Amino acid sequence: MSNPNRTDKKSIQGFTLLEVLIAIIIFAMMSLAAYQVLQGVLRSSEISKTHSERLTELQRAMLIIEQDFTQIVARKSRQEGVDKEELRALTIGKGLFSSQDQGIEFNRLGWTNPLNLLPRSNILRVRYILQDGQLQRLYFLYPDTVSGQQPEVQVLLKDIEQLSFRVWSNGWKESWSPAETLPQGIEINFTSKYFANIRRVFLVSSGEVIE
Repeated sequence: MSNPNRTDKKSIQGFTLLEVLIAIIIFAMMSLAAYQVLQGVLRSSEISKTHSERLTELQRAMLIIEQDFTQIVARKSRQEGVDKEELRALTIGKGLFSSQDQGIEFNRLGWTNPLNLLPRSNILRVRYILQDGQLQRLYFLYPDTVSGQQPEVQVLLKDIEQLSFRVWSNGWKESWSPAETLPQGIEINFTSKYFANIRRVFLVSSGEVIE
């Protein structure tokens, strides 16, 4: 007759050291795989977020550019030290206004001035230049130069490598010489590190020079 207080050695036999080590290795491998999957998800999420932010910046910049270029008005800006005969409604060229590529300057209508409460007109003088890898929009509070007046600088986009403009008037031209008139269209072309080449063409309304 067997003794009930006797414990079977086989029933209390535990795991061997080798089995424990194998279990630890398997668990470590599973943990490493899970960690790598998690890291991949986090990286994908970060890349998606960054791309979304850059796309939003591009859309915002293109909206501002469109508002400026579609409301160009044939108006000359009076400037100190510049003869009236030398003034132009549209100025475009390489290295203008300290741009590291092409630059452009013009006046546009539609600058909101509710009830004319602000001491300025609804005409805004703007410039577009490339500086330090930034597509910059410079604008003046007054369309005509005031002594000591400096333009406000608005950075539209970063990591821009090239900036160029062309005008349409019976064909594409790299420059614009008429002082009193505007071309029929203007093209802006810039190269971004993230979005490659961006090109937009805007129709320009014809009109007489506003004094």
